[in-house]
Amino acid sequence: MSILDRFKKKADEKKTHKHNENVLDLVKDPAFAKASAGREKTAEQKAVLKENTGRAHHVLHHHHLSEKTNQFSSQGRYVFKVAKDVNKIEVRNAVESVYDVHVASVNMINVRGKRRRQGKSVGRTQDWKKAIVTLKTGERISGLSEGV
Repeated sequence: MSILDRFKKKADEKKTHKHNENVLDLVKDPAFAKASAGREKTAEQKAVLKENTGRAHHVLHHHHLSEKTNQFSSQGRYVFKVAKDVNKIEVRNAVESVYDVHVASVNMINVRGKRRRQGKSVGRTQDWKKAIVTLKTGERISGLSEGV
């Protein structure tokens, strides 16, 4: 039985070791940093993590991409899908806090969902809200697709 007890002890030690490891310790570990070094982004692509953006992650869902929005981005206008219950002031504050830019104006559009069919059944996609954010002249949001 002593042989089996030895294997059980080793298995228990491995479980407790993995359980006690902290994710932040892995990030600080130099071996982990070397492993992720090949995947580093260029200076232009690096995302800046913000400490306190407040409610911004509830307001801004994601950047809306289309041909028209790519043309807008070359003019300093960016389009976001936002929560349905937000107003222009909340969108302005969220964009300024997340991207460190100055917003000149915000236009909001309620987009109705499209009708879709699946055989006999007919339904609609979700309604959503679009915010067109115009930045002050000379400012850009790096990381979002620029006009091609």
